Amino acid sequence: MRHLIHHKFLSMLILASGIFCSCTDDALYMKTHTFEDNQWNKNEKPIFKVNFPGDELIYDVIFTLRSTTNYKYDNIWLYITTTGPECNKEGNKKSVLGKVPVEIKMAKPNGEWIGEKTGTYVETQLLFRERKFCKGEYTFTIEQGVTMDVMPEVSDITIEVKPKDSE
Repeated sequence: MRHLIHHKFLSMLILASGIFCSCTDDALYMKTHTFEDNQWNKNEKPIFKVNFPGDELIYDVIFTLRSTTNYKYDNIWLYITTTGPECNKEGNKKSVLGKVPVEIKMAKPNGEWIGEKTGTYVETQLLFRERKFCKGEYTFTIEQGVTMDVMPEVSDITIEVKPKDSE
């Protein structure tokens, strides 16, 4: 009997690990920059370096900003600077390179969080780019675009680069 229970347990363990391992993440790149003590100093500029293979896939470049529920604004402005190879892949209408301002809406006018709330944290996503990239290294530099020296209650920012519709 004990041998049978042990065999069933091992079978279930192998089955469970097979299920979890078969759910692969198709992300080309994913990295998180954490802000110490949930404070984003204006001089702190997270840098993410992504190597693209130069294939014909369209990639989503997604930023996820995590704040605490004590964040008291309904948005945050960022500047995202992109450097890397310039190319004219079919389907790309304009250059991906340069510095652009972007707004991440954090809450509705009534104060309800837009992002996904888990405990005392809120994750809000921004689809920054959806395009083909040339082969080579691209650098994404993030700056806070607010007038405060320190943006309080911002925990971290994550970049995820994945082929479009890879979920």
